[in-house]
Amino acid sequence: MKQRLAQTIGLTALYLLVANIGNFFFDVDREFNWTSTLWEALFFGVFIFLLLGYRKK
Repeated sequence: MKQRLAQTIGLTALYLLVANIGNFFFDVDREFNWTSTLWEALFFGVFIFLLLGYRKK
C-alpha cells in the first residue's frame, strides 16, 4: 500500500509537470499556472491509484 501510494504521488506530480509544459508549449496558457491542471492531475492520481491496485504482483 505504501509503495502504491508513493508511485501514485510520483506519477501525479509527473503528470502535473508534463501537462503544464504542454499547455505552455501549445500556447494554451502563456504562463505556468499550476492550478489550471491541479484538479485534472488529482483525478489522474485517483485513477492511477485504483489501476495499481488491480495490477498483478
